[in-house]
Amino acid sequence: MLKLSIILFTVTAVSLAAEDFKISPSVKSSLSKFCYDCHDEDVQKGDIRLDNLNSLQHDRRLELLNKVQEQLYIKEMPPKKKKKQPTENEREVLFKWASAELDKFQASKLADKLRYPDYGNYVDHEKLFSGNVKSKAFTPARRWLVSPQIFHERVMEIFQLEGRDRDTYKSRNFYGVTNPFVLTDRSGVRYYDNELLEGGHLLVMLTNAEWISKKQILGVQLKGKDKKKVEFENPKDRWFPQAAPEEFMKIVNKSSKPTAGEIDAAVNKQFNLVLRRSPSETELSKYRELTSVSINISDNSEGLRQMLKTVILESEFLYRIEFGDGPVDKYGRKKLSPHEAAFAISYALGDRGPDETLLKAAREGKLTTAADYKREVTRLLKDNKYYYNQIDPAISGKHGASHSTSHPKINRFFREFFGYPSAVKVFKDVMRGDGFYQNPGRGTSGTPGHIVNEADMIVDWYLQQDKNIFENLLTTEKFFVYRSNDPKKSKKILTEWREVYDKLKNTEWRKNPAKVLEDNKEFLAKYTVRHGSISLHQKRPIQDFAKYMYFFEESFGQGRQPFYRVPWSHGYYLDYSRFYSLAPTPPRDRYISAVSKNSVKNLKLKEFWDYPVEQPFKIPNRKGMLTHPAWLIAHSHNAETDPVKRGRWIREKLLAGKVPDVPITVDAKVPEDPHKTLRERFDDVTQKNECWRCHQHMNPLGYPFEMYDDFGRYRQKENLEHPENIIAKPTSKYGSNTYKTKTVNAQGVLSGTENPSLDGNVSNALEMIDRLAKSTRVRQSIIRHAFRFYMGRNEMLSDSQTLIDADKAYVDSGGSFKAVIVSLLTSDSFIYRKSTRD
Repeated sequence: MLKLSIILFTVTAVSLAAEDFKISPSVKSSLSKFCYDCHDEDVQKGDIRLDNLNSLQHDRRLELLNKVQEQLYIKEMPPKKKKKQPTENEREVLFKWASAELDKFQASKLADKLRYPDYGNYVDHEKLFSGNVKSKAFTPARRWLVSPQIFHERVMEIFQLEGRDRDTYKSRNFYGVTNPFVLTDRSGVRYYDNELLEGGHLLVMLTNAEWISKKQILGVQLKGKDKKKVEFENPKDRWFPQAAPEEFMKIVNKSSKPTAGEIDAAVNKQFNLVLRRSPSETELSKYRELTSVSINISDNSEGLRQMLKTVILESEFLYRIEFGDGPVDKYGRKKLSPHEAAFAISYALGDRGPDETLLKAAREGKLTTAADYKREVTRLLKDNKYYYNQIDPAISGKHGASHSTSHPKINRFFREFFGYPSAVKVFKDVMRGDGFYQNPGRGTSGTPGHIVNEADMIVDWYLQQDKNIFENLLTTEKFFVYRSNDPKKSKKILTEWREVYDKLKNTEWRKNPAKVLEDNKEFLAKYTVRHGSISLHQKRPIQDFAKYMYFFEESFGQGRQPFYRVPWSHGYYLDYSRFYSLAPTPPRDRYISAVSKNSVKNLKLKEFWDYPVEQPFKIPNRKGMLTHPAWLIAHSHNAETDPVKRGRWIREKLLAGKVPDVPITVDAKVPEDPHKTLRERFDDVTQKNECWRCHQHMNPLGYPFEMYDDFGRYRQKENLEHPENIIAKPTSKYGSNTYKTKTVNAQGVLSGTENPSLDGNVSNALEMIDRLAKSTRVRQSIIRHAFRFYMGRNEMLSDSQTLIDADKAYVDSGGSFKAVIVSLLTSDSFIYRKSTRD
């Protein structure tokens, strides 16, 4: 039998290879006219030959046709520098021919590729916004895996957490629950509908379901009992939910076996907790039997728990279901069912499931029209409490907490779009940062965590205003640095500090701090007693007093305002202002080392940062998120900048452009040369013909950002960081070497805006950003990424009207991002589903 199978396989392969492969005269003419001069017997650029397609083996021909199909689709071939270019009709003929040959064997890889984030820009930008596409929009029917944030919220919903418990676990993981989902950390929209459950997810969920169901039963068993008197199986895991559903209590607390009605009530309750719906008759019957059998084998509590656990293991708990319901319209589409719509709307705006008002609208048939969607979306956008949470609990730690806001998911779009949170993934050499850069670790996200949080703040500040959002985020000169969550409190602290300094600055606080402290005890009581602005340790009040006075001398004494936290306070790591190219703040040990028990050493006074309480504030040589240290660090290497990565980001995210991936045959390394800047070394290797085809789309856009180093510091000179260029060794323990330098060349070329008045040479990043912010294509490109974020998929040509409407909503509203959201969530692309398997 095995031999027969081999023979049949061989015969089939031969027949396919020898199949009558046809190339029509029109196709052959186009291939000859536009392709053979680079891909024939004599010239085979990219090791590709097209004039011998007839004689190729079947598999090799399909592989080659896939490349042809993709290149024709993205319009990369023939190269744009070629004078002979096919017309749209000629290109369409070639594309349809290649597609038809691949479709004969279901061998096309293009359709699958176009579903993934990296291929979003492959859909023709001009066609999308031309207004010529008349196809009706829809989203393919789907089961969409939940995000990590939605999963966490769903666990909280099972436990019915409210009040303090809910606030605690909004930014904290449950002891026995492992989130089975991980999103990539690359820049761009990361949460798509093309992922499926796999074995790893299910293995994790088995353990999760075991722990969750045990806690549900424990909550019932301990209802009303004193937690302090309870012995827990694991002393480190003493939490249990306060909510104990009556349906579960009736079974657990019953000495006899529960009735069928009581079991049905418990099943209904668990379905509503886990899946937010009632079970079907079939499901109810199945779970009734499961519960009864389990109770007969064990007891009421354990039998009930088996049912609770099994419901949690329903795949629907990990999916968002969007198949549509009701009649099919003449375009083959169905609307989302009201129940599906409620979840789609709520998960678009936040991570929580729908609130009661939204569910009520669904139950009452008031969630079926675009007007219904608009009513609910607008209401939830105005609700500042329902979705309120930290923007990113992951960057919270022992030295700071993530910024909180009313709609964190809106902020998350801009985080994913700009990609600046990836700064925490880039390890930096502390000495290269003069000892002021703290890498993440030991319960802290370090310096990049603080900087990312400040980037979140500026995004949120503009979102709250909701005017000209794209332009403001691209061109703002205002930033938050060491922002006070309570400006009134910080102003009060600084006012009191100045009063103390003005009173005591001319005393002998250096020579005799003990006497000055004793003589002014009554005066200082106002500032030191009951949480006053000056804290004097009980065991070392003299040293602390002297530290304060030195701190005041180096700020107020030099006409500057200090930061409102003293640098020797516990957990103080706010000494990274220099990465914004601002003056430094005092390091943590500066005044500690200068003060002994009864005297003060003479320190050479330094000029530290004049701290602005009113924020955001203008910072020189900065313009928008692309000059924020968080973005610059995220788009850099460990020890140098990355103009290619920065340029590629601009090409793909702002200009809706495409850059091919690095071919596997290319060794993408930048040569070492102690006498050249990074730009010069990049030019040496990337301006070769085989490299420039791709690098021409990136380097000219990335080079202007060479005016900032890989820490985000503004510079005019670049350190030639090579051992033979060291001029001086560091004078401090964690200081950096002093190197020879060369002048930075920040000139570049902006291309791809499709506007001749904007494209062209630029002198630096600031000039290029100004031009980008004026570009219609840039605005539309951001709209495209917003579409992907809220739809969970790439756009199709049929989404043309949805994108045009969203762009118009932005312009007509004066740059409101909420107007874009309303437009997207009331579009046909959002409301309708269509089976693509028919």
